Amino acid sequence: MTALSACGGGADEGLPLRLEISHALAGQPLKLGQETALPTSEHLSVDHLRYYLSNFRLHGIDGRWSAAAHSDADARGYFLVDESQPTSKLFDIAGFGKGEYDGIEFVIGVDAARNSAGVQGGALDPAQGMFWTWNTGYIFFKLEGHSPESSARNQIVEYHIGGSREPTPARTVVLPLGVKPVKLDPKLVATVHLQGELATLFEGEPGLRIADKPTIMDPAAGATVADRYAGMFRVDHIHHEPRRDR
Repeated sequence: MTALSACGGGADEGLPLRLEISHALAGQPLKLGQETALPTSEHLSVDHLRYYLSNFRLHGIDGRWSAAAHSDADARGYFLVDESQPTSKLFDIAGFGKGEYDGIEFVIGVDAARNSAGVQGGALDPAQGMFWTWNTGYIFFKLEGHSPESSARNQIVEYHIGGSREPTPARTVVLPLGVKPVKLDPKLVATVHLQGELATLFEGEPGLRIADKPTIMDPAAGATVADRYAGMFRVDHIHHEPRRDR
């Protein structure tokens, strides 16, 4: 799993941005195993929530983009978020240039190059349980739970979205960082707090109804879910603190 980076912003690594993630369901903090009424009048209890974030970039106030560090030799720059693992929801993204930034971009999922690169390590290790041996490719987004509206066995809800087929269910997200820019400086720790609202998966048209589709495993059928999770994030708040490890 991912762990909080010890990067101190050296010349080789660039500067880190700290990302903290929280999840909500229908406006309430997500609690695993707790049934919640959705805006669609259906109900859902989430037992497991896991997904990949990757390919981070920051948009500078000067109009230029700064990309996070990555490596072809390891899984640096790829993060597996797991609601049951608090440390996976707080991590440093290394490699940005010093400056002020007004936007953030990232991918929900794994890009084509790494998705087709076979067995890998770190966050992309198949032992993480996010790799389809039968379908060849990673599961980008996994939500499992229960619903009284589900017609599946034991009223389960399972959405496993991913695979290596085209068109890819990876989705690029671009978010503004607010009125005041994020400042990356060797003397500061900048933290962006993202909130992901899972009810977004079930809203809008065409809507996703649990009664109609309690389980989705096929990559093609997962396009609707992928389009929904592309819009589930917002920047909740940002703060800067003096760096204490220098």
